[in-house]
Amino acid sequence: MHPFTSVEAAIAAVDALDGELEKFELAVADSLQDYLGVQMAQITDSALARGWEPVSFTQKDGFRLYRYEAMRTYTRRGKRR
Repeated sequence: MHPFTSVEAAIAAVDALDGELEKFELAVADSLQDYLGVQMAQITDSALARGWEPVSFTQKDGFRLYRYEAMRTYTRRGKRR
């Protein structure tokens, strides 16, 4: 597995995914794990915009393997969200 080493490449990979996917994994290099999490926020924002949410990650040697799944829907006060 080859982890992404740039925010732009990771976002491009997310944008290229089939929007009907129920789940996927994204390997992100440790070099993108900045103090405030800004770089991962940008990557995750692109996934959220397409309907996927982060569910977990596993720390590997030199990278993290993030798992995303299609957003769950729920009913609150009679409205579907």
